[in-house]
This record gives sequence, structure tokens and C-alpha cells, in this order.
Amino acid sequence: MARRAVAARTVPAARRRGRGGMLLVGALLLPVLLVTALPFCVLLLAGMLPSAVAAMVDRHPRRYLTATVAIVNLAGMVLPALALVKLGMSLAGAQQVLIDPRNWLMMYGAAGVGWVLHTTMPTLARFMLTIRDDREARRLAKETTQLVEEWGAEVGG
Repeated sequence: MARRAVAARTVPAARRRGRGGMLLVGALLLPVLLVTALPFCVLLLAGMLPSAVAAMVDRHPRRYLTATVAIVNLAGMVLPALALVKLGMSLAGAQQVLIDPRNWLMMYGAAGVGWVLHTTMPTLARFMLTIRDDREARRLAKETTQLVEEWGAEVGG
């Protein structure tokens, strides 16, 4: 019990250090990306807005909503980013990509899928666990009945 209490106090501090490292990497990487790949940054900023909203709304310490939405949103950014590369990685190319409504549908639709996944998976998991528990209860009841038949009523409790 005491070990759990100590672990509970030390884990958030370790996570805070990890976030600080990620913030440092982001702070160092952002200016480099802005200088070298401004059109990509513009596309990324526009396309990842649902992830930013999820980060603002998510209050869980482990940020499950943010992770789910960001990963699926990033997957929805692949095709628009490839289209930007194909158009020459220029601000005019970024404008062409951002004008196309299909790209917005991919980017924001993927983020919507992330929100749906985050919302529905706990219910689906609970449903699957209930089915498994019911099946196990029936199996144990059947086994108990067989033991009572074989050994007598004293075994059944």
C-alpha cells in the first residue's frame, strides 16, 4: 500500500519532466520549421486545429482524448501534405491545398473519427467485458453443478 502511494506521488513529477522535454524540443524545432518549411507549417496549423481544441478540452491527466484525436488527425494530414509536396512546397501550393474542400474533409473528418473513437470505445469495451463475464459465470455455474452431482450437496456451499 505504501509503495503505491509513493509511486502515485512520483509519477506525475516524471511526466512533468517529460512534457518539459517535449516543449523544449518543440520550441527548438518550431523556428527551424518556420524558416525552412513555412508552407508545411501553414498547412499543419490549419489542419491540426481539432487536435488543439481537444488538448484544450481534455482534462484527464493522461490526455487520452488529445492523443486519440491528434493521432487520427495527423493521419488525415498525410494526403494533403503529399499534395503540398507535389505542388512544390510553396505558399501558393499551400493555398491550393487549403482551397480544396476534400482536403478539409480529410483533415477534419479524421479528427472527427478520433472524437468518435474516444467516445464509443469505453462503451464497447464495457459491453465486451460484460459478455465475457456472463460467459464465465455460466461456465462456473455449470462446473459447480457438475461438482455437486459428483461429490454431493456439501461441495456446493
